[in-house]
Amino acid sequence: MAGGTRGNEARLDEFKEQLVKAARMYAMCQKAEVENPLDVTGLALAAFEDMPLRQALVFIRSNEQNLQDLAWAFRSSNSAEEFEQRLKKIRELPEQARKPPAREGPQ
Repeated sequence: MAGGTRGNEARLDEFKEQLVKAARMYAMCQKAEVENPLDVTGLALAAFEDMPLRQALVFIRSNEQNLQDLAWAFRSSNSAEEFEQRLKKIRELPEQARKPPAREGPQ
């Protein structure tokens, strides 16, 4: 039983790591004003995580809100400490209010 718990923790850690990497790519695509940032993020995830493209695109689409929230935190932070503060803000918000603030001007 304990081995199963460690396996679940490892999968959760891998999921979180993939989510953060994808969010960073998504934020970079948004900043570069890429036409389809979610699709490009899915392609990058497939390429760099050695994941089948279909699986990467499903991951991206099923975690779209999380990606948007994390991308907002990346874009609006100038340091690791600020990023952590933004993550705390996101966690405190109720589900319906988790939309990141609208993008203001060029970034």
